[in-house]
Amino acid sequence: MPEIFGEHVDRLVTIEMKRPGIPSRGVILPLYEAARRVQKRPLTLLAAEKLKENVTLGQYVLIATGSGKAPWRPAGETDGPLGAVSLARAIKLGLGGRPCYVAGKPYMPPVAAASDAAGITATYLREMADYDGFYPTALMRNFPLGHERALDKALELLDELKPAAVISIESLGPNAQGVIHSMTGYEREAEHVALTYHLVEQARKRGIFTLGIGDYGNEVGFGLVAEELKKAMPGWAACKCPCGGSPLCEVTTDVVAAGAVSNWVGYGISACLAYLCQDINLLQDEETERRMGVDCVYAGAEGEGGMKQPWVDGTRPQVQEAIITMLRMLVENAVQQALERGW
Repeated sequence: MPEIFGEHVDRLVTIEMKRPGIPSRGVILPLYEAARRVQKRPLTLLAAEKLKENVTLGQYVLIATGSGKAPWRPAGETDGPLGAVSLARAIKLGLGGRPCYVAGKPYMPPVAAASDAAGITATYLREMADYDGFYPTALMRNFPLGHERALDKALELLDELKPAAVISIESLGPNAQGVIHSMTGYEREAEHVALTYHLVEQARKRGIFTLGIGDYGNEVGFGLVAEELKKAMPGWAACKCPCGGSPLCEVTTDVVAAGAVSNWVGYGISACLAYLCQDINLLQDEETERRMGVDCVYAGAEGEGGMKQPWVDGTRPQVQEAIITMLRMLVENAVQQALERGW
């Protein structure tokens, strides 16, 4: 039964909706299929099972997100923060874990705003985040932009919080030449990027579970399926900068999950956690999703065409709510007792 559930969650979150002209259109199916061939199981379910296996009451889970570039996206975009918040909510309410958002300082306000809208109070105060009672919270930790102090900060966070897992959602990572790329294949200068891939690399050295989530392949985690991706998409594997490589991130995570929109993958994993924990409320409802999107853009995130509106990757806000509706229906029916008609 879990396999059936996971298969259909994966199908839902991999539906192609991006319009022509967007570079990632047509990429998601070969991206997903490559990741599936390597990992052999429904990706959202696999991610949820590993989180449930590794995270117990009171343990921290680092969730890195936030991708932007001044002056065009000074506070980042809507894809990433909303999925991060959904996962934080499911981990807090379902597993009793303590989520910690990790983002560059300019990209943190939309994450915090969406988290508050989801009912998980975002705080920099460790004493609040350590509270495991009725008041659900998530810790925030800013990560420096650029190479300077990135590795030191990663080690500092791992030493401070001793996390049970590290999740990277819609966070960019370097290719084989050490260059970070945008979806369009151009170099994303390091001074605009929180290089949180150091968290993943150092966590793996310590035996900490790591999860990567993305929708194009330039995000942290896709090193796990890099060779398979190069075979699946040979025409895609050349960038538009002088590095001579591809946009493909070579940083590996223990599990990598792909979908049409990174947020949707996060929602799918939350749905799988809801199924595994037999509690539909681990996945936010439609009204909560609406508030999350609106508050995220009010805090500065860009949603579509340079505008502060709650679209995500070219899909309108009603679509985000519809994805939630269908995921919740999947969970609701999956946790029901089997129907015996008797005729």
